[in-house]
Amino acid sequence: MQSTVAHPGDNEDRKLVEEILAGRTAALEPLFVKYRERIYRICYRVVFNKDDALDLTQEAFLKALRAIETFKRESSFYTWLCQIAVNASIDFLRRKGRGPKVSFDEIVFDEAKLAAAKNPASTPLHQIEIKEMGRLVAHALSALSEDHRAVFSLFAEKDFSYKEIAEMLGCPEGTVMSRLFYARKKLQEALKSYVETKERSKGG
Repeated sequence: MQSTVAHPGDNEDRKLVEEILAGRTAALEPLFVKYRERIYRICYRVVFNKDDALDLTQEAFLKALRAIETFKRESSFYTWLCQIAVNASIDFLRRKGRGPKVSFDEIVFDEAKLAAAKNPASTPLHQIEIKEMGRLVAHALSALSEDHRAVFSLFAEKDFSYKEIAEMLGCPEGTVMSRLFYARKKLQEALKSYVETKERSKGG
């Protein structure tokens, strides 16, 4: 199912899709440049492996190119592409028959790490704390099922409503809300554990 909810740039995207349908496959390149980082983040939050996420990002665009004739032109290309990326990521994990192998040197929220590096007031101790928090968050998310990580991944991009996520994943909105609640609960538990440990160390 393809969402009809409008997103910024939809009209421009549809013009590029029209070019692809007319046989000018080079028109996929500006779409790739525009969306590759967002698609990578979505894939990474599902599989938790940088190399696999890069491969899945490329796979998503190739699948979109091969299936471009099935794209409904009144719909959002970005939403359709995200659906392809999430499904490819979930299928990848299920084919492997395993959950993601999380490297604790990889931080889920790279934006926070980057912000700390750019902040002149950031101390080495502060950066260590951010890294430790990232490890706990990564561990908590890696314990979730593929379906729970998919919901969290899409919601974390802040681009989609519950309705759109439900359409992309083919489940009721209530299921999306339930899975997101569970994922948030696990994150909160991980962060609470971190805060309590930190407070105990201060008290000691």
